[in-house]
Amino acid sequence: MALTKTNKNFKNRGKDIKYLNKDFAQYRGNLIEFAKTYFPKTYSDFNESSPGMMFIEMASYIGDSLSYYIDDTLKESLMVHAEDIENVIALSQYLGYKPKVTSPSVTTLSVYQLVPSTGTGGSNTFDKTYLLTIKEGMQVVDKNNVSFITRDVVDFTDETDREITIYETDSISGETTFYLVKKYVQAISARIETKEVEFGSYESFQTIELSDTNVIDIYDVRDSNGNKWYEVPYLGQEMVFEDYPNTEINDPDLYQFKTTVPYILKTTKTPRRFVKKVNGDSTTTIQFGAGDPTANDEQLIPNLKNVGLGLPNSISKLNESFDPTNFLKTKTYGTSPSNTTMTVKYLVGGGISSNVSKGSLTKISSIDFEEDVQLLSNNAIGLYNATKNSVAVDNEVPATGGKGGDTVDEIRENALANFGAQNRAVTAKDYQVRVLSMPTKFGSIAKAYATADGTLDNNSPSSILSSPKALNEFTDIVMGFVDKPDRQEPDRKSVQQELQKFLIGKTSNDNEKNNPFAINLYLLGYDGNGKLTNLNQAVKENLKTYLNEYKVLTDGVNISDGYIINIGINFEVITLNNYNKSEVITECISDMKDYFDINNWTFNNTINISELELLLANVDGVSSVPKLEIVNKCHGNYAPNSYNIEAAIKDKILYPSLDPSVFEIKFPDVDIKGRAK
Repeated sequence: MALTKTNKNFKNRGKDIKYLNKDFAQYRGNLIEFAKTYFPKTYSDFNESSPGMMFIEMASYIGDSLSYYIDDTLKESLMVHAEDIENVIALSQYLGYKPKVTSPSVTTLSVYQLVPSTGTGGSNTFDKTYLLTIKEGMQVVDKNNVSFITRDVVDFTDETDREITIYETDSISGETTFYLVKKYVQAISARIETKEVEFGSYESFQTIELSDTNVIDIYDVRDSNGNKWYEVPYLGQEMVFEDYPNTEINDPDLYQFKTTVPYILKTTKTPRRFVKKVNGDSTTTIQFGAGDPTANDEQLIPNLKNVGLGLPNSISKLNESFDPTNFLKTKTYGTSPSNTTMTVKYLVGGGISSNVSKGSLTKISSIDFEEDVQLLSNNAIGLYNATKNSVAVDNEVPATGGKGGDTVDEIRENALANFGAQNRAVTAKDYQVRVLSMPTKFGSIAKAYATADGTLDNNSPSSILSSPKALNEFTDIVMGFVDKPDRQEPDRKSVQQELQKFLIGKTSNDNEKNNPFAINLYLLGYDGNGKLTNLNQAVKENLKTYLNEYKVLTDGVNISDGYIINIGINFEVITLNNYNKSEVITECISDMKDYFDINNWTFNNTINISELELLLANVDGVSSVPKLEIVNKCHGNYAPNSYNIEAAIKDKILYPSLDPSVFEIKFPDVDIKGRAK
């Protein structure tokens, strides 16, 4: 009422108040005009040096300052306009994006080991018993002590990308005594730092401060009892990924694929979790939950039939939204450590100085092996230790990508993009990127293609209702709403049929369910020789587990093998005078091999024949290209897929099959043939 009265008095007095002034000059001019209009007899000296002008300009100064800070506060509260680094960092984390305080460089390490031979004569080969497995976290340094660390296991038993050459032979018999085995692994520029923090009596939301300004990632967090603590995007999330060695005990069905899939991916629920926050000064904070370990309410189990339903003598909760990651609505958000010592291992490094040149990473500073107990129990311990001591590394390519932290513009754009995606796979491109981002220790995927499908596989949420157990439980709930006194109870079977019809849909094929949100994933991997091949079941199972944490609930995901179309190239060139025909052909074939390098090809790529002809024509010594032929290679050592090349060519463009497929020259040395005239 008081505000209304005051506004009324101002209105009755008829004074015109302008609210559009924003800067000093506007405020000053308006105050002078206001004084002249409403106080002409009170004050009329508007000379620059007059006392009245001093007060007018002081008021204008205050108005200008307040206007600036109000505008700035509003601007800094909006991600699209914020400029202060601390505000941008805070807003980005509110949107779910964690800014990078440093960017590590990345390189590919060549890792070598010696393996003794076994057998004689034609049966002489390397002894697989001595093939090593190096755990992730191997550290290598260059001459300037720039450290790199591997984030994947180096498993020499895995045939993928494995190269074997003769290292040493017996001077008398000529028999091979040692083989050199080579593997590749990705490494990032980082070193492991350790911080120990003691925690006393229980407190909620305790933190650990890491003063380093170049923290790349949290490597490992454990308490004094050896319990592992897991990083989560937010404390309300209690489900995390956990990897288990692919052993016969852990999974007897997938153990047969151990050589290519060393770990099985599973999800687990844990109260021991934390979040990582980046501070405005580029330091890092680890924050734990609020739960008391002695009174953990997360162990309570609800009655599922009473959740979200207004059953008799119960409270309806239909007006509440349920978070599957915090189903019980607990306020603990995980356990807070107490009466223990927390050991935090974290990675620091990165920066421009980490872009080291090729051949500089040759010194191993830290290495840990997965020991073979069976081998160590025999009499070959000495030879086994010799193979471990033989491990050597090198980087055949320079390290690239190292730079400082995210700029303000980079943080802004990344945060807005992250908020739009919500860390979920929504589009087909999202699925392709997410598939290829699965850690290689769970299986290596070389090519991925996602497309909308019309069917739903048996692992989708809707099709789960087709299982007898789930359908019976859901029928129990539905039939609880039937008004039995007023009408006859419906037949149980008819209720189930209607449920299936409503929730799943009907198709002509009983094994396929209509779902407009279904996604088909077509995948291919590499075999031990770097050739395209189908993925084994272990990789597919790990991928299903991995995608379940990112896909939308209604999305059904069908994982299928992509199609490989093996081809060969036959060409003729006319050479210029004074050029050696053999050398010209060798150069032509070399360029063709580079062009058809399988790493450059993905699903549904076309082949431009005119481009191939131009490639050959540009080879030094080539006058013209009278013939270039592409032929299909199938069966035997090739993929079984037959393809009509001639029918698939239009306007000198070779199109792949409508089914997701990849063109591959499997054996370039024999499948690329050239002739010179």
